[in-house]
Amino acid sequence: MHINNNDLSNFQDEEMNTDELIAFLQHLDTCDYCLEQLIDTQSESPAPAPAYMKEMIMKRATAADTQVQKTAINATHQMRIFYQGLRTMVGVVLALIMLFSLGQMDWFTPQLPQSTARSAQARREAQTSFRNFSDNLTDGFTDGSQKVVDYINSISNTITNGGN
Repeated sequence: MHINNNDLSNFQDEEMNTDELIAFLQHLDTCDYCLEQLIDTQSESPAPAPAYMKEMIMKRATAADTQVQKTAINATHQMRIFYQGLRTMVGVVLALIMLFSLGQMDWFTPQLPQSTARSAQARREAQTSFRNFSDNLTDGFTDGSQKVVDYINSISNTITNGGN
């Protein structure tokens, strides 16, 4: 004869008297089927945590050293995000500076061959015209890059001052 579900639940709830408990354990010692049933029911319903454990966990969670560690971890995470953003911003600014510094080069002034039949005055006028165009273009790039730098500085100041 095997153990029924009522006996299993009484065993788990510790509602058996001493004689019933001895008989139950002796049967489990000899019957593998009932032992498997007990193991299955034990694995299906995990044992509740002891009552003192919640109190111990709450005390530990509110302890000063735990709070300091939590604050330090949070601050470290925020600093890593800030430095990553700052590093990215510096990279973008340097890339923009490099891009706009190419505007300082005189790409548009033509190099007229010496064998040209034009007079020296016509060459100077053409060079002056192209140089003025190049200077105007460079000034436009410089003004635009300065606006970008000012905007990035404004954003970084806002971030470092906490939004103020």
